[in-house]
Amino acid sequence: MKTMTYRNYTAEIYYSDEDGFFVGHVVGIGDDIVSFHGNTDAELQSALENVLDHYLEFREQRKSPPQKRAVGSFWARLREAFHL
Repeated sequence: MKTMTYRNYTAEIYYSDEDGFFVGHVVGIGDDIVSFHGNTDAELQSALENVLDHYLEFREQRKSPPQKRAVGSFWARLREAFHL
């Protein structure tokens, strides 16, 4: 699996034997599905930028902010009794 980034969003890239080209899916945007495809790295990067720009514009027009991706960290404050 390969990844690409654009505007702080990450896409995972897979090769689809069925379709005969690379397919990318933007991850970490909740229930929304944003995907694209291409045959070369340049095509994939261009398609990612295009689809993500359209997605963000669509969300802005609907006055519905895009879902943010999780940062992957968890913070907890423990009582002193749990400190070793």
